[in-house]
Amino acid sequence: MTPMDYTSTPFLTYSDINTDDIDLFEDAWGFLSEFSDVTVVLQLVKPVPGQKLISRLIEKIRHTE
Repeated sequence: MTPMDYTSTPFLTYSDINTDDIDLFEDAWGFLSEFSDVTVVLQLVKPVPGQKLISRLIEKIRHTE
């Protein structure tokens, strides 16, 4: 295997990438992680599944045994 030339892309490690002043979520998805934005998203997420979903999962588990 020959070493890389000056014209090729250098290898980077994760520690070489400086992300100190970068919000990765904002940069990747345009999601501003201000407190008010987070609370709006948390209101959209249902942390507890509905009874219909629970019943369907229980039925699937019982029929696979």
